[in-house]
Amino acid sequence: MTSTQHNRPGSLAIIVPVFNEKQAIGDVLDTLCNLRGQSDWEIIVVDDASSDGSSAIIETFRDRVTALRHTSNRGYGASLKTGILATRAENVIFVDGDGQHDAGDIPRFVSELANHEFVFGSRKGASGVPGIRKPGKWLLKQICEFLAAQRIPDINCGFRGGRRKLYMRMLDLLPDGFSFSTTSLMYALKSRCSMTFLSIECKPRIGTSTVRIVHDGLKTVLLALRLSMLFDPMRAFGYPAVALIFLGVIYQVYIFAAFGLHIEGGSILSILTGVLLFHFGLLGDQIASLRKEISSHTSLFWEEKEGRSGDR
Repeated sequence: MTSTQHNRPGSLAIIVPVFNEKQAIGDVLDTLCNLRGQSDWEIIVVDDASSDGSSAIIETFRDRVTALRHTSNRGYGASLKTGILATRAENVIFVDGDGQHDAGDIPRFVSELANHEFVFGSRKGASGVPGIRKPGKWLLKQICEFLAAQRIPDINCGFRGGRRKLYMRMLDLLPDGFSFSTTSLMYALKSRCSMTFLSIECKPRIGTSTVRIVHDGLKTVLLALRLSMLFDPMRAFGYPAVALIFLGVIYQVYIFAAFGLHIEGGSILSILTGVLLFHFGLLGDQIASLRKEISSHTSLFWEEKEGRSGDR
C-alpha cells in the first residue's frame, strides 16, 4: 500500500501492542481479521520483545497483519508509538492484546471518528480494573479532573482511537509506559480537541498482568506530578500560592489589630512562599508551552519526511 493510499480520508489502522500475551493474542488477531472482512483496515501488531511464545503465534498471521517487533522490552507506550509511526492512515484505533476488549465495538469507534478527532473507551463501573489498583486510579482521576476542570468518565482505558496527525503532534510528550493513555487523554482535553467517550464492556484479561503494584503505584504519583507540570502548572501552583498569600495577609492584619505595628515573621514567610510558588507556576507554564511547541514542530518534520518517502 502506497503512502498516498494510506493518507486518503477515512483510512484506518488498528494497532495492537503485545507483551507476553500467548494465551490471548491468537484469538484477538483472529477476531480482528474476521471483523475487517473486505475492509481495507490495516492491522498492526507490535510485539514488545515477548518471551513466552507470543511471537510465534503472531508469525502465523503475518500474511494478514503487519507484524513488528522490538528487540528489547520498551514499554506499552513505546509499542503504540511504533505502530503510529508505521502507518499513514488518517485514523488509528488502539486495542489491547490481552483479550479485554470486544473487537465488535470497533465499528462504533469508526463511526464516531467521522465526527470527532478522538474517541475514548469508558469502562462500565470498574470492569477490568483489579481492586488493588482502584485507590491509585481514583487519586489520579481526581487530579486529572482538577487539571481539566471537568468530569472524565475514564482516564486510561486502552481502547481508544483518534487522528494519527494529532498523535504525531504529541508523540514526543508521550511516555513509553502505561501512562501513555492518561497523558494522551490530557493532551486532547487541554488542546480542546473534539472528542467523545463510548461506553464499553471490558472483560477480565487473559493471562498475567505485567503491572507491579508498588513500583507502578509510585509511578502513578510521579505521573500525577508530571501531568500537573505539563498541562497546567499555573492551576497546580496558583491555588496554593493565592491561599498562602491570603493567609499571610489576613494573619498580618490580625497582628496589627491585636498588637499594633508589629511585623510577624510567620505572615511574611507565608506571603513570600506564596509569591515564590506563583512564580514557579509562571515558569512552569512557559516551559510546558515550549515543550508542546517543540513537539508540534517535530511532527511537521515527520510529515515532511513521510511526504518525501511517498513521492518516491
